[in-house]
Formats: sequence, C-alpha cells, structure tokens
Amino acid sequence: MSFDLKIVNNDISVSPNGEVDIVINTDKLIQDVIKILLTTQGTNKFYRWYGSTITQRVIGEVLGSYYTEVEIKRAIEDSLNNLMRLQQSQALYQNISSSETLAGINYIDITREDSDPRLYSIVVSVLTKKLTAVETTFQLRV
Repeated sequence: MSFDLKIVNNDISVSPNGEVDIVINTDKLIQDVIKILLTTQGTNKFYRWYGSTITQRVIGEVLGSYYTEVEIKRAIEDSLNNLMRLQQSQALYQNISSSETLAGINYIDITREDSDPRLYSIVVSVLTKKLTAVETTFQLRV
C-alpha cells in the first residue's frame, strides 16, 4: 500500500500533536485525481508530462458554453487516463491497494454556474479496482 502527504487548502496537513498527516486508499485516490487535474501540464520541471491541459484548452479561448464543456471533459479524461498509466507503472515497483487504484471513469459532470458564467462546477466519479465509486467535486474559473 502506498501513501501520500495529506494536502488541505493547498498546504500539508499537520495533526494537533505535530505529526504530518498522510492519506491512503480511497482518500489517496481522491487526492491524486484532484492533484493531477489542478496541476497545469508542463509546470513540474522534472515531469513535464504530468498534469492537465484544462487551462490551456479553455482559459482565454472564445468558445461557446458547449464547446468549453467538451474541452474541459476531454482534458479531464486525458489526465485520468494518464493517472491510470502512472499507477500501472508504479504497481511494478510498489504495492498499491485496490482502493487507491483507478480502474476507470464513471462520469464527468460539468455545470456552468448561473451566478457567474465564468465558473464551472465539475464532478468527477471514478471506479477503483475494488469496484467502488469515488467522487470528487471542484470548481474551475475560465
């Protein structure tokens, strides 16, 4: 089983007794999904292929609402497929639990906010190798 440092509000989480918190299993998978989707592809100088192209595909582009949603969905699917390949490579050298392994994408729901047409609420549901659905929500302003 692998683990990662727990991130809360873009910072490492520390427990009241001073220990660094970690995430495992489905919590780790959720964090991995959010991390790859919110990291702009190319910004990690050691792993330029890691991340998402959501911002490059839609921010600053003059697209209709439908085409913006299509581009966001395509970028999310590409990133999650990349995460699946990364986990398969990782599994060759490290034991990864079935609860933290991404097996597939259930659905991606993108909703444009009425109060702010630049803001999209995105729900991503994925399937683990343990055959449980894991869902996370985040917002994107374009």
